[in-house]
Amino acid sequence: MRVLVAHNRYRSAAPSGENRLVDAEIALLRDGGVEVVEMITESDDIAPGLRGALQAAPGPVYSPSGVRRFRRLLEESRPDVVHLHNVFPLISPYVVRVAGRAGVPVVQTVHNYRHGCVNGLHLRDGHPCTDCLGTRFGLPAVRHGCYRGSRLQTLPMTAGQNFHRSTWREGISRYLALTPFARDKLVATGVPAERVTVRPTWVPDPGHDPEPGNDVLFVGRLDQAKGVDRLLEAWASGGRRSGRRLRIAGDGPLAAAVAAAAAADDSIEHLGPLDPAGVHEAMRLAAYVVVASRVYEAYPLVVAEAFGTGRPVLTVDGGSVGSVVGGEGGWTVAPTTRAIADAIRSIDDHDVARQSVVARARFERDNTPARGLESLLEVYGEVMR
Repeated sequence: MRVLVAHNRYRSAAPSGENRLVDAEIALLRDGGVEVVEMITESDDIAPGLRGALQAAPGPVYSPSGVRRFRRLLEESRPDVVHLHNVFPLISPYVVRVAGRAGVPVVQTVHNYRHGCVNGLHLRDGHPCTDCLGTRFGLPAVRHGCYRGSRLQTLPMTAGQNFHRSTWREGISRYLALTPFARDKLVATGVPAERVTVRPTWVPDPGHDPEPGNDVLFVGRLDQAKGVDRLLEAWASGGRRSGRRLRIAGDGPLAAAVAAAAAADDSIEHLGPLDPAGVHEAMRLAAYVVVASRVYEAYPLVVAEAFGTGRPVLTVDGGSVGSVVGGEGGWTVAPTTRAIADAIRSIDDHDVARQSVVARARFERDNTPARGLESLLEVYGEVMR
């Protein structure tokens, strides 16, 4: 089997779990005996300033260089399946049409909510927003400048959504959504439900540690979307009385605020950015992991890694992670500072031990590399037939 994998990497200045997952999945396929042809474009290659804006602007509709390269690879490699990840801005959705004309089925893994939201997050002004779902032209996004806070930059994104509405609805043989929640949001854009398969995130087995530690651990980008500020508020308003230590790993716009909180409170430790080995060690020392995001999320790598280590997850209702955890391998609470604080204060060692066993069982059922490869090959086989 030969698969053409196409992905536009996000900028290296903003480390991306999606980039990591695409790299890992290419290696997984090759280890499984699949021939992979890569089409990887780099957002880092976009020139700064006006020149870069002009280079990227056509991408939501038609990227001339991306389509040329894709067509050449398609003709040269003659793949059995095309697997898309992110196509913005240097590949463009137009490649779906090119593959369709060549008679090659297309699969796309949906890592975010870009099909129904130009910023891919369903987040506006710090709150979940679905105003554009069900609208024809996405005018709320233009009015609020939802893409990078700019109405000017939002216009080509909404134009691309409108131009390629039929491309996405009719040209994709199978969508891979990471959670049932993400599937439902995709179907709300008009994608037929029968073309969506739920396929959870997989990660290499980090090794099960049956003895939970005593820390509350946050791993992620330090910004408002990921909710680290809300977690700090919850810790200050009662969470610190749990007798545990709050450890925060990551980098981002709120790194200085996290460092200041750690300097003022010896129950908080700012770990900074960690490599995979550092994340694993931090999880080994943790009682559980917190995902306090304001965005809906998809299926973050940190959740699968926590389950693999045997660490339950505390998260909030109303998004993908809450629908995944749901009391099976962790706890879900209302998306408020008070609810998070109360949960941190009330979760005891018995709760942790019981949910740790469930978390590891979840990993073995859904998140192993073997399951990841098996589920992917199943989908490829179905769309080829």
